[in-house]
Amino acid sequence: SLQAGDDPIGVTVLFTVAKMDAGPIVAQEEYSVGADEQATTVLPHLFHVGTDLLLGAMPDVLSGKVSMDSADQQDEDAVVNASMIDSAEGQLIVWRDSATVCHNKCRGFSMWPGTFIYLQVGDDDPESADADEPVRVKILKTRVVGEDEEGGGVVAPTNLIEMGPRKKDGLRIVCGDGSVLEVAQLQPATKKAMDAKSFVNGLRGQTVRWVKTPDPENEDDM
Repeated sequence: SLQAGDDPIGVTVLFTVAKMDAGPIVAQEEYSVGADEQATTVLPHLFHVGTDLLLGAMPDVLSGKVSMDSADQQDEDAVVNASMIDSAEGQLIVWRDSATVCHNKCRGFSMWPGTFIYLQVGDDDPESADADEPVRVKILKTRVVGEDEEGGGVVAPTNLIEMGPRKKDGLRIVCGDGSVLEVAQLQPATKKAMDAKSFVNGLRGQTVRWVKTPDPENEDDM
């Protein structure tokens, strides 16, 4: 739901049947999710909501007031299937997807499988044979730079990643449609998670660019 950018999301208590996510509905509650909330905080909250719903429904279920026949029946024609998530989906395809798509993926995958991007550090052309191997970096927290912000809106394409203009800004990535994704927290391989400023300080003036790799979600690119 977070990956899809859904709002509101919610919790359902239902009678279990042989089919997955089917069965008559006993209780439901919506939750208006913030644009930057991640699965790591949303899921525990929803567990608490679901627990309260379940405990509140138990007296009527045990008394027979609510039963398989009297509970609300689901409309199977309105069901939307969600395929299993593969770890390869965690790569942020910034040259193809918008900042919103990348941000929502980071939110939804914060527990598992996480999101990542390949970066080229240094002035060498990533396409050059002499260039160092790109490094895989975990992307932990992001946000979408608003159109009314400095450096926001539709920006000219570039693979160069730079800090935003204000002190509190993070690393800014220009995505395929010109929208801007800001990375607030990331984790290079073999290192601890760090904020964007600490990462840039460690570069010691070197440039950093995102590297286009074969799209893991498109077999034609493999």
